[in-house]
Amino acid sequence: MTRDQAIGAAICAICVLVLVGYLADVVIIAVTSARWSWIYWLLNDVIGFHTDPVWVLTWLIGVPVVIAFCVVLAIGAWIGWTMATTPPPAPIEELEAELREEEEKAEEEKPEEKKEE
Repeated sequence: MTRDQAIGAAICAICVLVLVGYLADVVIIAVTSARWSWIYWLLNDVIGFHTDPVWVLTWLIGVPVVIAFCVVLAIGAWIGWTMATTPPPAPIEELEAELREEEEKAEEEKPEEKKEE
């Protein structure tokens, strides 16, 4: 396995773990009627940051929505910038005329065939 493949496998594994943990916590909060979640347990009991599961659910939903919104706007801005700074293509008629001129030049520069036979 090459270095790039190893990095790709690590990224894939991390993304799958985060996805499973995210979905599990959202389901746990829904099933327990917002009374418990594993992130809530981690924050309150392990780290000592006192909060409630509703606050955790708000952040679990809010942060991905904000990130997705920003990504969509950034992609839109990039597309707009690209469209604004890219020169327009040449009209088809000009391209056809240039192609004809190049073909004529190529035929003129073509050496005459030798008739040695």
